Amino acid sequence: MPELPDLFYVSRYLQRLILNRRIVSTTIHQPVVIRNIIGDPVEDVLRDLFFTRIDYHGPFLRFTLSSMVEIVVNLMLAGRVQHQQKGDHPLGFKLLAMKLDDGTWLNICDQQKMAKIYLVHPGDYAAIPGFADQGMNIRSKEFSEDYFKQLAVKHSRKQVRVFINDHSALSSIGNAYADEILFEAKIHPKTIVASLTADDLAALYRAIGSVIQHGIDHVAEAAQPIHEKVRDHMKVRNRQGQPCPRCGTKVRREGVHGYDVFFCPTCQPVKRKVFIDWSKQH
Repeated sequence: MPELPDLFYVSRYLQRLILNRRIVSTTIHQPVVIRNIIGDPVEDVLRDLFFTRIDYHGPFLRFTLSSMVEIVVNLMLAGRVQHQQKGDHPLGFKLLAMKLDDGTWLNICDQQKMAKIYLVHPGDYAAIPGFADQGMNIRSKEFSEDYFKQLAVKHSRKQVRVFINDHSALSSIGNAYADEILFEAKIHPKTIVASLTADDLAALYRAIGSVIQHGIDHVAEAAQPIHEKVRDHMKVRNRQGQPCPRCGTKVRREGVHGYDVFFCPTCQPVKRKVFIDWSKQH
């Protein structure tokens, strides 16, 4: 799924290229993914509206339009946004396509049809699961080390990977960057939060900031089309069996609450009894 660095890049790109553009026409390719809270036909509502603001909120992209209309998109696991310019081929599996007044298209696509597109009035987010329940913005000034440590106390019974992945606590860290953050902090993903020392929590707090910023910088420098996922800077994510860039130990994969996690068993030693202790495996 697109994560914070991806959404930061997408929103900045679209702010430059489609802000104040007018929607000429809209084509719905997959009505099943549309959640129209406004009620009137989507094609009629969006016609001739202008993009006045583009931002993100947690895992959601938000397009504010003229006439008090917003499009909120949750791209879920495989959703992508394409800004199709003249000469570009459209992505397959389009869900919604908006033709703009400069001849370009804004396409929302998803092969798995899991993405959701909400048409709402600004502030009317009750029908969008998870939108109003986002936790602390990890890029805000309010996200201090003291706040993070107090939050950890409230989630002390959770595994640390579950804690930092909880969008109602921290907004927002996805699966890929959660692995990278824990690798940077040298903390095993199944460590119980209550067992983390003050130094561990400080290291984890610093890792959240540095890893997310590195991701933002790298995605921007890659300058790929916004529908491409940039992951070549990842050190452990999806690198099972490859040597750890720090110590050379094979990167391992395990499951945490139904999600794959990747880690180095040497750099991130387990602190409690687990089913498999990878540090003893060859």
